[in-house]
Amino acid sequence: MKRPRLWINALVLSSCLLLGSGQTTIYGAEQNTAQASTDPGTAQAPADPNTAQASADPNAAQAPADPNAAQAPTDPNAAETPKDPNAPPDSYNWEVQSDAIPGWPTGPQVAAETAILMDAETGEILYAKGIDEKRYPASTTKIMTALVAIENSALTDQVTFSAEAVNGIEPGSTHIGIKPGEILTMEQSLYAILLASANEVSSGVAEFVGGSIPDFVNMMNTRAEELGCKNTHFVNANGLHDPEHYTTARDLANIAREAFKNETFRSIIGEEYYIEPKTNITDEERWLNNHHKMLVTGDLHYDGCLGGKTGYTSDAGNTLVTYAQRNGMYLISVVLADNAVYQYPDTAALLDYGFSNFHKAVLAQKGEVQCLKPLPIERYLYNLTKSKMMTRFTDTVTVDLPADLPVEDLTRKTSLEKKEQTTEYYLGEQLLAVSHAEVCPTLTLPEFLETVKSSPANTARAAAQSSIADQSNTSAGRTPKTSSSSLGDFFQELNYNFQNMPKWKYPALIFLVTAVIFYIVLLIIKIKRHRKKRSKKNKK
Repeated sequence: MKRPRLWINALVLSSCLLLGSGQTTIYGAEQNTAQASTDPGTAQAPADPNTAQASADPNAAQAPADPNAAQAPTDPNAAETPKDPNAPPDSYNWEVQSDAIPGWPTGPQVAAETAILMDAETGEILYAKGIDEKRYPASTTKIMTALVAIENSALTDQVTFSAEAVNGIEPGSTHIGIKPGEILTMEQSLYAILLASANEVSSGVAEFVGGSIPDFVNMMNTRAEELGCKNTHFVNANGLHDPEHYTTARDLANIAREAFKNETFRSIIGEEYYIEPKTNITDEERWLNNHHKMLVTGDLHYDGCLGGKTGYTSDAGNTLVTYAQRNGMYLISVVLADNAVYQYPDTAALLDYGFSNFHKAVLAQKGEVQCLKPLPIERYLYNLTKSKMMTRFTDTVTVDLPADLPVEDLTRKTSLEKKEQTTEYYLGEQLLAVSHAEVCPTLTLPEFLETVKSSPANTARAAAQSSIADQSNTSAGRTPKTSSSSLGDFFQELNYNFQNMPKWKYPALIFLVTAVIFYIVLLIIKIKRHRKKRSKKNKK
């Protein structure tokens, strides 16, 4: 047997060294991957446990060398690891429109596709994300169902449930087991709708109030139009999916705001549970628990939560409407097209944003008297250097402002029409609030004279004129007139006419005044020339 040649041994030895170095490279890559997955700075979502176990498997380093596997961890486009189901969706980074307002606090990022935060008292929008984009409301529809039912029935009304209402809902959808022919009061029905989100009860109430479900739905759509909802259309009373059943975050917030004004609605949504008594068919009580987890005791409880309404369908995703109050501020949060993991954290983030970054400021107090700055012609007519026209606010107007923004930084636009003053308050181009005031309806002569007396520029003259008038009246044996208000009425009417004059008449008025002035000047020149000629003739 011949000895192997030396070059063969060298070849074998070189192959072993190459294989060993390949295994070392793969193991190193796996180690780096494992470290990256455990780095808290790499992602906010929790690491996939299956990925962590794979990277820590000691047998992985002894696996056969695969050149493709060695390159995979370093490829930025690789998708070897399954996406974490708890990771935020793409909508987490979508635009927040309210961030574009100058001086406005930056709003939180939320996973919901559309969201809004609204002041329940004023309707002011504090946070806006896709608020006019159409989405499916799911069971938050029942806010409008309850509102229409409350407004068109009595709590003591007896609702008898038909077989169509009971059996006409999707199998497996939320219900409380109502049977055909069973009777509940309207109050009991409302608790079932708002707390337990009972779909068959919603249908039964719709039949009772509207005569039929389609007629009740028409009432819902009419009410939505009355509230200014421009992108809302209801098809049913329970929110079960239909392609033509949709709303927006803004519209749903306005509906929720209107419902919140109703004492019955507020009382029901604020209850953690309700016990339905025995009925004509059911011998057992029904315990109805509020589905809103921020109201009830638990990990998701939110201090100040007043209740709200939940919703879910596979097409709508999770929807949530929430009412909350802190420090005299009442807020409404709406999130649409969210998921079960993020709907409550999103809502908490929105509410915290509102309560932490805004303060309530009073712009107008009902009954408070205000003065309008007079125009130059008004000063001339009144013969006062600081004369002002009085107005009285008809409503109390408040606004939520950023914590570091004073009221004085707002821009005001005031108009006067038919003796009513309207003031709009802006931050940049964003309209925040509107106040209304009536021009004081009467300005009597005594009031007018009192205003004259208070003017420093006219005090002395007014006193002198009063003295002369008194002497004249005394010497003539007459008493001064005190009942006449013709002078004040004249000035007031003249002022109103000027303020209410259409804008297109201003150029004509200017032209007329200019023509009159020009005519007077020409007349004066003519008179002077005539006098000069006459003087020359007399000298001759």
